Amino acid sequence: MGLRAELAPRSFDSLERAEAKRLQLTFAPSVGKKFRLALHQDASLGIAGVLYDCALLLARRLVEEPRLLSGKVVEIGCGTGCAGLAAAALGAEVLLTDRSERALQVAKQSAKESGLTVSCQRWDWADPLPLECRGASTVIATDVVYSEDVSALLNALEALAAPGCVVLLVAKVRSPSSLAGLRSLLNEASHLFKECVPLSLQPAAQATLQLAAKDLPLPDVQDKAVYFYRLVR
Repeated sequence: MGLRAELAPRSFDSLERAEAKRLQLTFAPSVGKKFRLALHQDASLGIAGVLYDCALLLARRLVEEPRLLSGKVVEIGCGTGCAGLAAAALGAEVLLTDRSERALQVAKQSAKESGLTVSCQRWDWADPLPLECRGASTVIATDVVYSEDVSALLNALEALAAPGCVVLLVAKVRSPSSLAGLRSLLNEASHLFKECVPLSLQPAAQATLQLAAKDLPLPDVQDKAVYFYRLVR
């Protein structure tokens, strides 16, 4: 009961999923080999310790269209690292970043059990850009917009994304303040990036994700509360 009391106010996408210590995700792309990720969770960490729908949606899209990735991939606010681990499974050089050192330790555990090699770097957006984060060709960010104040996120993107860098941003609007934050982010990003275009989360070929023997709960991909943008610096 204590765990449920903690989880509910944080608006986790799936309470049942959040309570699982370990998830096994199976990705079966329409082209290419099927692969699995072992994803560990620690709900005691709060929002940094559990899997969100947006990370699953981006992971699925990357599996179906790996050409969205290029060069060094940096995931910001990675939490469980689901999208970054999917990128690593596709052969990308991946650096996971989060302000929670414990979340990064859990992500490392997932990478090790999944047979993947990733780098991890603690980064609070209030701090200067770590040297390890420089040289990113692709930045991935899922569920990093929670409120109207997106100044720290914008500063992080400006520091991280050098000319030519591509940012893949997936956000789910859960409140009026998060909607205002997303609007503010996209408005300000239009001054920082030469291109800012919405993309579809649902490719023509449907990928399959499974938890054990049953499908993972995913939001309706036509749900207007979920947004996917590609920003080019």
